[in-house]
Amino acid sequence: MKVCEEKIPPLLVFQEITEKNKLFADGIYWLNSGMSEEKRLMGYANICSELLMTGQTLGEYLTDAVVYSKSPLFAKMVKEPSGQRTKALSYDIALIKKVVREYTSQNIKKALAALPDATADYSLLPDFDSGKFTLTADRLLKRAQKYGTGEFAKYKAFTFKENQLVPVDNIDPIRLTDLKNYELQRNQVIENTLAFLNGLPAQNVLLYGDRGCGKSSTIKAILNEYEELRMVELPKSEINGLPDLFGMLKDIPLHFIVTIDDLAFTEDDERFGVLKATLDGSLTARPDNVLIYSTTNRRKLIKESNGDRSVDDIGRSDAVDESMSLADRFGLFITFTQPNREIFFDIVRKLAEDREIDIEDSELTQAAERFALKRGGRSPRIARQFVDWLSSRIELGLDY
Repeated sequence: MKVCEEKIPPLLVFQEITEKNKLFADGIYWLNSGMSEEKRLMGYANICSELLMTGQTLGEYLTDAVVYSKSPLFAKMVKEPSGQRTKALSYDIALIKKVVREYTSQNIKKALAALPDATADYSLLPDFDSGKFTLTADRLLKRAQKYGTGEFAKYKAFTFKENQLVPVDNIDPIRLTDLKNYELQRNQVIENTLAFLNGLPAQNVLLYGDRGCGKSSTIKAILNEYEELRMVELPKSEINGLPDLFGMLKDIPLHFIVTIDDLAFTEDDERFGVLKATLDGSLTARPDNVLIYSTTNRRKLIKESNGDRSVDDIGRSDAVDESMSLADRFGLFITFTQPNREIFFDIVRKLAEDREIDIEDSELTQAAERFALKRGGRSPRIARQFVDWLSSRIELGLDY
């Protein structure tokens, strides 16, 4: 393959890179003698533009293009490898490696200037960094088997909306080490998640308790703790689509936690029945690679209406039983309660230490108590808000 004299052969497994990737389809592929000089110059400009936009070398750019490829053939290959498919993958990898090695900016400019119809001063064109392409077919397959392909390799979190999985670009970076106290509760979630990731029996989880005590934060921190874990946020409005979501996830070689925040239903809400039947397995069996982690502030998951209060005791008892029947479908029921005064101060001290806030303990706790009283109560969330506020006040030289 002579640089800029012969057209580069198309890729076999990663055809969408050949056809749609701007750097490859409208860059590298335009750098040959069969194109007009104007087209060749535009192709070189497209390469430089893409690399400047991403801040990557050519090798890094094409590595990402391959790792995050949406190629259906590659996805099938990950689940069902075969000798012929691996051979095709090895061909693509070798071709890309050769492009990165030979299509350096210096080689391209030299080759373009030597073409018979060349009129431009190619020495004026900017250089780009080729870098290296070090992937092998075996390493790529092993990576994809662990971290997935396409958007599942690129993103860790998704939202299920209108029967579509929408990637979440900027996930909350909170880590387990950022959460203070409540070790008993968090350890139950951690141990259950580890069992799940290791292919052992694991439970759906319901985290119940007061607002601001770390239920949702614990779930978010779990996602950031384990690289091979993926999370799908299921809005309550989309619960009826849960069987369809299971169908989308069941054949993907990754572990998914479906999260439902602030779980509560009215008595006639059909979504209650869908979730209950799904957890029961009577509607659609939950795939082995999916768990449901939900949070709620309510002990009774079915809200009582004014009409409920006027019904007889038997009717009210039935409503309570129905509410508890859903909670029972979660194998782990974990309770988060508001901290007392001393535990609240302990959380504040630990957060302040993380932020390297150095003031007298009495000043810290008195300021924290005043802040909590203004906010109407004590919780880990209030403690974090206080430490954020205190840090800013100290930095600005203001009273606290």
